[in-house]
Parts: sequence; structure tokens; C-alpha cells
Amino acid sequence: MIRKLSSQFRPTVRSFLQAATATRNVSSMDEFYSNPKNSNPHFKATLNAHGHMLDVLDEYGEAFVAFARNTTKPVADLGVAFGFTTKEILKTGATVYANDLSEDMLKELNNSLTEEERLRCILKPGSALELNFEPGSLSGVLALRWFHFLTGPQIREVIHKFFTWLEPGGKVVITCSTPYSGRARSFIPEYEERKAAGEEWPGFTTKQIQEVGGVGSREHFHKLEPFIFERELKAAGFEVEKCGFIARSFYPEGWQFDGREHCGVVGVKTRQISTPN
Repeated sequence: MIRKLSSQFRPTVRSFLQAATATRNVSSMDEFYSNPKNSNPHFKATLNAHGHMLDVLDEYGEAFVAFARNTTKPVADLGVAFGFTTKEILKTGATVYANDLSEDMLKELNNSLTEEERLRCILKPGSALELNFEPGSLSGVLALRWFHFLTGPQIREVIHKFFTWLEPGGKVVITCSTPYSGRARSFIPEYEERKAAGEEWPGFTTKQIQEVGGVGSREHFHKLEPFIFERELKAAGFEVEKCGFIARSFYPEGWQFDGREHCGVVGVKTRQISTPN
């Protein structure tokens, strides 16, 4: 039996925008990432103190790029930072809606594109939670490494939005950090206790566990596991094509744990949707 803790989830879209801001600044982020314990050639610190962008694709990102090669409608890349994934998708010939909270990072992305690529890249600054696309207007949605900013209800709502936006046969790919990180290890015992107790969102916490950026604080964190992604995508109507943990073996040693540092899911909006007789 799932135990719901609805009283935890009062944050609104506004709190999502504030969740990883305010008490951190870019200079402290630069200092954090220059520390050898945190530096990595694949990290690029964001301009808005929201952690870092990765310039490498994991198996889930690779799967989405491969899928984009055969799409007939635009795809949405949400939370792109400087747009590494967007540029990989553009190489396939697809048209991409590129979204990020930071308009400055989207401008930097736009400046790095060729004239032809700019014709196929539509910039969408702002919160991904406030975006709206016409039903069935997208072939794919990519959301990498930002679901940890969301509450449970926000996760559920945005996944249902993804389903609505996608055409039949469209795919969504999502990745997120898990509790099983070297930088969140202090939270693991509490997480596993809450999971065993049947809490609906056991990875949601307002405690200031060390996480992305490593400096300052934010209102909450939300660590996810594959079973939660599978549950939520199926509830929204998706078929789950793939779901599992992702090892971050290239991360700094202190950030690693046991190969379960992140998780990902691929969901498909089936072409044949059954209707009542």
C-alpha cells in the first residue's frame, strides 16, 4: 500500500523556479567546480547557479538522438543549459524546441549554431512546467537531469503533459539523479526506510543534503529510482521501453557510489490507443 504525504508538496511553479537559485551565485559555483574534488572535463558550470551541463551522452541520451533521426515532427529538448544535447539532435536533421530557465544560455546556444541549424532550433526560455504545445504536435521529448528540482505532483503533471504533446509513436526520455550518490549518501538510510514504509515519493526531502553545485542551499531535493519512473509513465499512458540505473563512472570519485548514481526511462506513446467498445 502506498502512503501519500501530500502535505509535503505545496511548492508551486514559482518554487520550482526558486528551488536552486537565490542562495548560490555563479562565482561560488566556479570556485566549487575548480576544486579538484569536483572538477571534471565533461562539466560546464551553468550561468544561473543550477549546477553543470554535461557534454557527453549516456545510453538514454544516445537512444533519443538515434530516435530523432527518423522523426517527422519537432522534438522538445527541455532544460538544455548551453545546448549540448540540442546540437547533437540538430545533427540528425530534426527540428528542436530548446528550452531552459536561462535565456542567456539559450543565446549562447543560438550563437554557436550554423545559419541552417538556427532555422531548425526554436528557443523556448522559461520554466519547462509552463510550456504548452499542441496535442500530438511533437515526435519526442527529452528531459535530462532536472527532475530532482520537482515535487511529486509536478513530476506527475509534467509527464502527463508529455503524453499529451506527443504524437502516437512518439517517445519521451527522462534521466535523474538517484539517492545512490556519493554526495547524497547521508540520505540513503532515510530514503530506504521511507521506501520500505511504502511512501509514494520516498526521495523527496527538504533536508539540505549535499548535491548539485555543492554550495548554498535550496528548498528541496527529489531523488528518484527506476520503479518510480516506470510507475508514473505507465499511469500517464506510456509503454515503458527501457528503464534502469545509469552508472556515472566518469564522475569525480567522491560523487560516485555503486553504479546507481542516476536513472533513466524511455516511454512510448503507443500508435494504437484502445477505445471502449
